[in-house]
Amino acid sequence: MWNMKAITILGSKSDLPFMEPARQYFADNGIENEEVILSAHRDLPELIEYLQALDAAGTKAVLLCVAGLSAALPGVVVMNTQLPVIGVPVPCGPLNGIDALLAIAQLPGGVPATTVGLHSKAPLNAAQAAHRIIKFAQ
Repeated sequence: MWNMKAITILGSKSDLPFMEPARQYFADNGIENEEVILSAHRDLPELIEYLQALDAAGTKAVLLCVAGLSAALPGVVVMNTQLPVIGVPVPCGPLNGIDALLAIAQLPGGVPATTVGLHSKAPLNAAQAAHRIIKFAQ
């Protein structure tokens, strides 16, 4: 048996308040979690290095990738790790997050990221989904 945790990857610190329900859910349910801010656009080398380090260390985790505007983060993450990825679209920008949702849901074959819906409860749904994966895996 191993310890599995949730890791939330945010492309911007401006997404921190949006993810508060997930943070609270993890705390309330005793789920080990961490948060990192690494943009697929501004911090790509660091993001890839971080993901490679997780894999090299044998980290067991579910990754929640917060996707605003272009929503590149979930796709970039899933292509650089074997860990399960849940995309969390943020309702922002001119299309109010529809572009983020579609960017995750329409990833091509062989790029197995999942997504939650586009609404204020998306962070909570993502945390609950991660919790189910963690419980099942242990």
